[in-house]
Amino acid sequence: MRYALLVLLMLVSGVAAAGDYDLSVTRKGSNLYKVDGKDVYIHTRYCYEYVYSEDSLLRMSGTSGEIVFIDQGESCDVKAVFGDSGTSPGKYKVSVSREDDDWYEVFGTDTFIKTSACLSLALMEDAILNLSGPGYGSLYFIDDDDDCMVEGVYSKLRL
Repeated sequence: MRYALLVLLMLVSGVAAAGDYDLSVTRKGSNLYKVDGKDVYIHTRYCYEYVYSEDSLLRMSGTSGEIVFIDQGESCDVKAVFGDSGTSPGKYKVSVSREDDDWYEVFGTDTFIKTSACLSLALMEDAILNLSGPGYGSLYFIDDDDDCMVEGVYSKLRL
Protein backbone atom coordinates (compact mmCIF):
# COMPACT_ATOMS: atom_id res chain seq x y z
CA MET A 1 0.00 0.00 0.00
CA ARG A 2 2.81 2.42 0.88
CA TYR A 3 4.59 1.56 -2.34
CA ALA A 4 1.44 2.31 -4.40
CA LEU A 5 1.00 5.64 -2.60
CA LEU A 6 4.66 6.55 -3.25
CA VAL A 7 4.32 5.73 -6.96
CA LEU A 8 1.11 7.77 -7.16
CA LEU A 9 2.81 10.78 -5.54
CA MET A 10 5.75 10.52 -7.94
CA LEU A 11 3.40 10.40 -10.94
CA VAL A 12 1.40 13.41 -9.75
CA SER A 13 4.53 15.49 -9.09
CA GLY A 14 5.91 14.49 -12.52
CA VAL A 15 2.73 15.64 -14.23
CA ALA A 16 2.76 18.98 -12.37
CA ALA A 17 6.35 19.67 -13.42
CA ALA A 18 5.67 18.82 -17.08
CA GLY A 19 4.48 22.41 -17.74
CA ASP A 20 7.64 24.11 -16.40
CA TYR A 21 10.12 25.54 -18.91
CA ASP A 22 13.49 27.18 -18.20
CA LEU A 23 14.13 29.91 -20.75
CA SER A 24 15.59 33.35 -21.36
CA VAL A 25 13.29 36.20 -22.41
CA THR A 26 13.51 39.80 -23.60
CA ARG A 27 10.71 42.36 -23.38
CA LYS A 28 9.52 43.33 -26.88
CA GLY A 29 6.51 45.46 -26.02
CA SER A 30 3.73 46.08 -23.56
CA ASN A 31 2.92 42.65 -22.09
CA LEU A 32 4.97 40.92 -24.77
CA TYR A 33 8.15 38.91 -24.18
CA LYS A 34 10.17 37.02 -26.79
CA VAL A 35 11.92 33.77 -25.97
CA ASP A 36 15.57 34.38 -26.84
CA GLY A 37 16.71 32.39 -29.87
CA LYS A 38 13.20 31.14 -30.71
CA ASP A 39 10.30 32.47 -32.73
CA VAL A 40 8.06 32.27 -29.66
CA TYR A 41 6.27 35.10 -27.82
CA ILE A 42 4.77 35.14 -24.34
CA HIS A 43 1.76 37.44 -23.90
CA THR A 44 1.22 38.55 -20.28
CA ARG A 45 -1.32 40.50 -18.20
CA TYR A 46 -0.30 43.77 -16.54
CA CYS A 47 3.40 42.88 -16.60
CA TYR A 48 5.82 45.79 -16.24
CA GLU A 49 9.14 43.94 -16.01
CA TYR A 50 11.75 45.43 -18.34
CA VAL A 51 14.08 42.51 -18.96
CA TYR A 52 16.81 41.69 -21.46
CA SER A 53 17.92 38.05 -21.78
CA GLU A 54 16.48 37.35 -18.32
CA ASP A 55 16.58 33.78 -17.02
CA SER A 56 12.96 32.85 -16.43
CA LEU A 57 10.69 29.97 -15.52
CA LEU A 58 7.53 29.56 -17.56
CA ARG A 59 4.83 27.55 -15.77
CA MET A 60 2.01 26.58 -18.09
CA SER A 61 -1.21 24.67 -17.79
CA GLY A 62 -2.97 24.46 -21.14
CA THR A 63 -2.87 27.90 -22.74
CA SER A 64 -2.33 30.06 -19.61
CA GLY A 65 0.09 30.17 -16.72
CA GLU A 66 2.78 32.27 -15.07
CA ILE A 67 6.27 33.52 -15.88
CA VAL A 68 8.80 34.01 -13.09
CA PHE A 69 11.76 36.33 -13.73
CA ILE A 70 14.54 34.67 -11.73
CA ASP A 71 16.94 37.61 -11.17
CA GLN A 72 14.15 40.11 -10.51
CA GLY A 73 12.21 37.76 -8.24
CA GLU A 74 8.94 38.88 -9.88
CA SER A 75 6.21 36.97 -11.66
CA CYS A 76 3.40 37.78 -14.09
CA ASP A 77 0.28 36.03 -15.33
CA VAL A 78 0.58 34.59 -18.83
CA LYS A 79 -2.40 34.93 -21.16
CA ALA A 80 -0.91 32.71 -23.85
CA VAL A 81 2.24 31.55 -25.60
CA PHE A 82 2.50 31.98 -29.36
CA GLY A 83 4.55 30.28 -32.05
CA ASP A 84 4.93 30.82 -35.79
CA SER A 85 1.59 30.11 -37.49
CA GLY A 86 3.17 28.88 -40.71
CA THR A 87 0.97 31.20 -42.79
CA SER A 88 1.97 31.08 -46.45
CA PRO A 89 2.96 34.20 -48.40
CA GLY A 90 0.01 35.93 -50.06
CA LYS A 91 -2.70 38.55 -49.53
CA TYR A 92 -5.36 38.01 -46.90
CA LYS A 93 -8.37 40.16 -46.00
CA VAL A 94 -8.60 40.17 -42.19
CA SER A 95 -10.48 41.95 -39.43
CA VAL A 96 -8.10 42.93 -36.62
CA SER A 97 -8.19 44.44 -33.15
CA ARG A 98 -5.27 45.90 -31.23
CA GLU A 99 -4.52 43.72 -28.22
CA ASP A 100 -1.33 45.51 -27.04
CA ASP A 101 1.45 47.62 -28.56
CA ASP A 102 2.33 46.11 -31.95
CA TRP A 103 0.17 43.05 -31.23
CA TYR A 104 -3.06 42.58 -33.22
CA GLU A 105 -5.61 39.78 -32.99
CA VAL A 106 -7.20 38.45 -36.17
CA PHE A 107 -10.92 38.28 -35.37
CA GLY A 108 -12.43 34.80 -35.23
CA THR A 109 -9.12 32.97 -35.02
CA ASP A 110 -6.35 32.24 -32.52
CA THR A 111 -3.98 34.13 -34.84
CA PHE A 112 -2.05 37.24 -33.86
CA ILE A 113 0.07 39.63 -35.92
CA LYS A 114 3.29 41.16 -34.54
CA THR A 115 4.00 44.56 -36.10
CA SER A 116 6.72 47.15 -35.73
CA ALA A 117 5.92 50.73 -34.58
CA CYS A 118 2.28 50.41 -35.61
CA LEU A 119 0.10 53.13 -34.09
CA SER A 120 -3.34 51.96 -35.22
CA LEU A 121 -5.87 51.55 -32.40
CA ALA A 122 -7.88 49.14 -34.54
CA LEU A 123 -11.05 47.65 -33.12
CA MET A 124 -12.52 45.05 -35.50
CA GLU A 125 -11.03 47.01 -38.41
CA ASP A 126 -10.78 45.55 -41.90
CA ALA A 127 -7.24 45.23 -43.18
CA ILE A 128 -5.15 43.55 -45.86
CA LEU A 129 -2.36 41.30 -44.59
CA ASN A 130 0.22 41.08 -47.37
CA LEU A 131 2.87 38.47 -46.58
CA SER A 132 5.84 38.56 -48.93
CA GLY A 133 7.69 35.80 -47.09
CA PRO A 134 7.02 33.33 -44.29
CA GLY A 135 5.54 35.57 -41.58
CA TYR A 136 6.70 39.00 -42.72
CA GLY A 137 5.23 41.73 -44.89
CA SER A 138 2.72 44.52 -44.27
CA LEU A 139 -0.66 45.16 -42.69
CA TYR A 140 -2.73 47.77 -44.52
CA PHE A 141 -5.72 49.26 -42.64
CA ILE A 142 -8.38 49.93 -45.28
CA ASP A 143 -10.38 52.68 -43.52
CA ASP A 144 -7.44 54.74 -42.16
CA ASP A 145 -5.07 54.22 -45.07
CA ASP A 146 -2.37 53.19 -42.52
CA ASP A 147 0.34 50.70 -43.40
CA CYS A 148 2.39 48.78 -40.79
CA MET A 149 5.37 46.46 -41.11
CA VAL A 150 4.62 42.87 -40.06
CA GLU A 151 7.33 40.98 -38.16
CA GLY A 152 5.43 37.73 -37.81
CA VAL A 153 2.11 35.90 -37.72
CA TYR A 154 1.56 33.70 -34.68
CA SER A 155 -0.93 31.22 -33.26
CA LYS A 156 -1.53 30.03 -29.70
CA LEU A 157 0.49 27.10 -28.46
CA ARG A 158 -0.84 24.58 -25.96
CA LEU A 159 1.94 23.64 -23.56
